[in-house]
Amino acid sequence: MARQDRAERTRRALLRAAADEIAEKGYAGASLARISTAAEVTIGALTFHFASKAALAEAVRDSGCALTRSALASLLSAGACPKPGAHGELRRVVTFTRTLARLLEEEPTVRAAARLAWDFPGDGNTWYAMWLPWLGDLVDRARADIAGWTTSEAVTATALSVVTGAEFAARIGVSRGATAGLSPWEHVDRVWGLLLGARTPLLVGGDETSLGGENPLSCESRLSGENPMSGENPVGAAAR
Repeated sequence: MARQDRAERTRRALLRAAADEIAEKGYAGASLARISTAAEVTIGALTFHFASKAALAEAVRDSGCALTRSALASLLSAGACPKPGAHGELRRVVTFTRTLARLLEEEPTVRAAARLAWDFPGDGNTWYAMWLPWLGDLVDRARADIAGWTTSEAVTATALSVVTGAEFAARIGVSRGATAGLSPWEHVDRVWGLLLGARTPLLVGGDETSLGGENPLSCESRLSGENPMSGENPVGAAAR
């Protein structure tokens, strides 16, 4: 039993070290020697648990995807979703992207899984491929919220772009509160805030005040396509 516990601790240490290495260096730049050193194990111990670099990267990706899947499933459960009404379905889309940004900021295996999606774009089992169908379902359910304002395709493209930007923020390591940049979740809030005319925190509970002090999702003029700065909603304009 003690041997099994020790083996499991070694495996977890290797996964953590590999996640940090892959998230920073990418698959091609990742070094098994650096990973074993960071995990404080020998190369022999590493190859005992993972026969190759590819096998280790696959385990890291699977771990990051599993963590993401669990967090999103919890978010989308009935008890965790926003209350119906007040454009709650569109609210779910924003909350979904914010959850992904938090994971990218806080979980090395998630950052590594996202990085591997770029390193192996032909692999159909990527981090992005795992959650994109869920995003599509959420956007489909939000059709009534965006009717007359924009299209579901535009909202999906915006959400994907927001998460991709959050991943970039996580990759370059912008610290929270840094004046030179934004953390992943701050990036998500600022972009949605610009598009929907809201201050942060937006659409995820708490105080949801717009630039004029009103809730952006209760203002019919905003949802009908009016942008407080230009007179046209930028998401709807992009779709056209």
